Amino acid sequence: MVEFAVNYIFMPVFVLAIVIFFHELGHYLMARYFKIPTPVFSVGFGREICGFTDKRGTRWKFSIFPLGGYVSMDINDSQPIYQRSLVAVAGPLANFILALLMMIMLVNISGAPKSPPLIVAVNTDGGAYEAGMRPRDLITAIAGEPTPYYIESIGDMIRDAKDGRIEVDVLRDGQPRKLTVSVYDKNRVGDFGEDKKQKMMGVVFAGQNLKLLAINRVGQVKTEGDVSLARAELLKHFGKDVVINFGKGKDREDFLIHMDADLNAGLLDENHLKYSTIVLWDDTKVEFKPVPFADSVMDAFKLVYDACKKTLGVIYQIIVGKKDTGSLGGVVAISSMTGEVAQQAQIVGVFFLIKLIALLSINIGFINLLPFPMLDGGHLLLHAVEAVRKKPLSPKAKGYVYGVSIMFLILLSVSVTVRDILERMEF
Repeated sequence: MVEFAVNYIFMPVFVLAIVIFFHELGHYLMARYFKIPTPVFSVGFGREICGFTDKRGTRWKFSIFPLGGYVSMDINDSQPIYQRSLVAVAGPLANFILALLMMIMLVNISGAPKSPPLIVAVNTDGGAYEAGMRPRDLITAIAGEPTPYYIESIGDMIRDAKDGRIEVDVLRDGQPRKLTVSVYDKNRVGDFGEDKKQKMMGVVFAGQNLKLLAINRVGQVKTEGDVSLARAELLKHFGKDVVINFGKGKDREDFLIHMDADLNAGLLDENHLKYSTIVLWDDTKVEFKPVPFADSVMDAFKLVYDACKKTLGVIYQIIVGKKDTGSLGGVVAISSMTGEVAQQAQIVGVFFLIKLIALLSINIGFINLLPFPMLDGGHLLLHAVEAVRKKPLSPKAKGYVYGVSIMFLILLSVSVTVRDILERMEF
């Protein structure tokens, strides 16, 4: 119970507090630069729990509801537009800077994680299965080239396959084998909902384990939505290979996996962290390899770009009706995700927890740039309108805009959070 509270209550609050603090710190520092009074700096909303007043008269405090925060500023239309705009953009900018610095420092201190090119699941309809590739095979080379540092780069090598076939060298039980694998095109949905083709061998590499809730069938037994049944069927295959079906909707596929008895001992203990998870590989075998400083900087900027692109893509698909609000994560989703990463940190260190903080910081920074008046992007939009009109909007007009925006954000937040809760009640 204590461990659950730490991982799923304290850690999510701690993570959000860090991200919110730096967001508001950006606003605060820019306001101070322009000598704009800042009476209150609060992490959280509601009644003050504790705090102090500095020599400039700012009250720094922690408030009772930690899921948010604010800096109150004596700012009005008399200040130049450029100053108000810079104060507004400083919060999201602080989030991006935080993420960049965290990832650059983290990679340079601990190195970047590298999972082994180990096959943990093989699609029974794919070319790899047909060629004889099996779970626990270790890929040593593709098309004569050693496996790359990042597993994701294998996709680039597969795309270059000639005549739809590629030579793959593997180690099985210490013995080398050379296989000729047919690659195939699989339909994928892009970040903005567009259809695209991706060349695949039909394998899953070490890197993530599998929740029992995602399993639809074990062997010939349907287990969809029944975690207890899935667990019972998997226990029958300890030490053996078994075909399982997992995924949702059109993404359901059959994969051959190996149920390693030692790795999956947690399925026998309801108090174990992995009681509801198939462990396909040993998390402790993650290696952290040094990365040149220039590469760490490029990787950090790429992380920011990719995270913003994916968030924008989800929002776009919701607007055009390709996704519903269940595609966004509310408070419950953040808590669940943070709890799982906190558990993983107990095994492989804090790298992934810090990366999660960086990703949340990026997303909060990006979302705050959206042009809704209650967000920083909304203030920038109103400032732009004011610059064009040569005068600010009337209080009445601002009231209408703020009212509509508040209602939209409330409805979005409620629908997202309710969807999170309902999905997790289906256990």
